[in-house]
Amino acid sequence: MSVVVRRARPEDAAVIAEFALKLFAQHSDYDPERFARLSNVSGAERYYASRAEAETAAVLVALIDEKVVGFAYLEYEALDYANLLENAAWLHDLYVDRSARGTGAGKALVDAAKEAGKAFGADKLVLTVAAKNEHARDFFTRTGLRETMVEMTIGLND
Repeated sequence: MSVVVRRARPEDAAVIAEFALKLFAQHSDYDPERFARLSNVSGAERYYASRAEAETAAVLVALIDEKVVGFAYLEYEALDYANLLENAAWLHDLYVDRSARGTGAGKALVDAAKEAGKAFGADKLVLTVAAKNEHARDFFTRTGLRETMVEMTIGLND
């Protein structure tokens, strides 16, 4: 059982949207005051399809036995004043279906995201991870990423 990673195709839109909604729900479960519970499948399909076609973005899918088991979405930022970055690839989303965890699909997606970032001209890959997502934090550390920032929030309607 080997993992193959490729760029997303239009026929991948439905499964990417399904995985994205699971990822959104996971974040909302961690902290519903911080993370919106987005649950519009057609909206997610349109969003990731538009990002897959963008010149400075990539949507990648991991496949096992020709079945999509995960996805990653990254975007290149030549200059980002708000985050004090130059030539960076932002890995916005990475999700592997529960049935495929432990198969190497996540690592394959991170490796492919690094390569896609390099192809855009990036010299670093950056991401954010939910503070309560200890599994993902451990995974990203094992793949070579290191912590550089801590996000903080407060509700303004309290």
